[in-house]
Amino acid sequence: MKKSTIYTDLASEPVRTALLLAAGTGSRLAPLTDNTPKCLVAVNEISILERLLSSLQEHNFNRLVVVLGHQADCIRDYLGTRKRGMDITYITSPLYKTTNNIYSLWLARDIINEPFLLIESDLVFDTDMLTDMLYPDRVAVAKIEPWMNGTTVTINNLMEVDAFHCEPETTDGQQYKTVNIYSLST
Repeated sequence: MKKSTIYTDLASEPVRTALLLAAGTGSRLAPLTDNTPKCLVAVNEISILERLLSSLQEHNFNRLVVVLGHQADCIRDYLGTRKRGMDITYITSPLYKTTNNIYSLWLARDIINEPFLLIESDLVFDTDMLTDMLYPDRVAVAKIEPWMNGTTVTINNLMEVDAFHCEPETTDGQQYKTVNIYSLST
């Protein structure tokens, strides 16, 4: 019962910590990523990372934990230890060339002890998209389009996630594509 009360209290508070997964090589964006980390590639003259920082700042995030790997020093030099009102902590993935985002998340297990927003460093999105993600236990999804691949979820009649899938499996309207933004409780 007490754990439920604690959880309820946490769920009423907006998430203020973000975990940014930025360890990958960005090989699919080569040659843009030959000398630049993927998150520092510019889209309309503004880096993907700067866009993300602006969105987090607009929603009053105060802590950013970044998992680094490929070209870690470039990202560390860009961010420093505090940027846009957020304290920044780094985790380095020594196995970034052979592991994926689940490993990066696992590396952060002892660093984050509060609800957090898990977000990949290569996403470009409208700032308003984070509004519905500010409370724990949410996942951002989109309608599946024929060209999409990767992780999907099935949704039950209560609009709750039933299961995660590696690839799209159905077209019955109950399965959605994840967009790699998750709000998680610890």
